[in-house]
Amino acid sequence: MKVTLGGPMSYAEAKEIALLRQELRACWDSGDTAGARIALQRLRTVAGEDGELAAEARRWTVKLAA
Repeated sequence: MKVTLGGPMSYAEAKEIALLRQELRACWDSGDTAGARIALQRLRTVAGEDGELAAEARRWTVKLAA
């Protein structure tokens, strides 16, 4: 699933992004870099061409050093 560029986000897309954010926060809290790498890759895939989500994925990458 990829975010549609310029159009409204579907419920499924919003839910997937929210779940990925929860997973990334949980990885941050527990220091789970392996889990963070997996979640980050999924976030990058979901982000597609969306600049804001791609920037969020880059911030998480730096924050988690994954």
